[in-house]
Amino acid sequence: EDVEEALRALVEELVASGIAITIQIVGGAAVALQVEREALTDDIDALPRPTDGLTAVVKRLGDARNWPETWLNDAVKMYASHYDTVEDWDIRTDKDGVIILVARTELLLAMKLYAGRGLRDANDIDKLLDACGIISLTAAVEVFDRYYPTEVMSKKAMRQLQERFDSVE
Repeated sequence: EDVEEALRALVEELVASGIAITIQIVGGAAVALQVEREALTDDIDALPRPTDGLTAVVKRLGDARNWPETWLNDAVKMYASHYDTVEDWDIRTDKDGVIILVARTELLLAMKLYAGRGLRDANDIDKLLDACGIISLTAAVEVFDRYYPTEVMSKKAMRQLQERFDSVE
C-alpha cells in the first residue's frame, strides 16, 4: 500500500478515536516521502510517543486492509539519534492533536549510515547522499557525527562511502 494513504488512514482513525499523539516517521517510508522514490517497504518505521490506544488503532487499520501486523512499528528505535532537534523533522500532518513528523534527509542519512545493513540500506544511502548534496567522505562523516557523536558508523556503510568517494578525496 502507498505510504501516504496509510498515513492518511492512520491520522483519520486516530482523530476519530480521539487519540492525541505525535508520531515520527523514519526508515524507508520516510526516504520514500522525502526523496520521492518508490516505497519499497511493507511497513512504516516510526518513533511514536507512547499513547494509550495506538496499538488498537494500528491493529484495526491493519486488519481492515489486510496489512501485516507490523505495518507500523518501532523496531527502528535502536537506531534513533538522541541528538536530533525539532529542525530535523518536517511536519507532515497536524490535525486535531495528531502530529505526523517525517525525518529530514540529513537525519535519515545518518540513521542509514548507523544501521548500515548492506544492500538493504545501500540504495537509500546513495539517494540520501544525493538529496543532501554530499560530495565527499568527510561531509558524509560530518553528518553522521552530528547525530551520533558517541557512536561508530557501520563498517558496511563506511565501505560504501569509501567506494563512492574514493576518486574524490
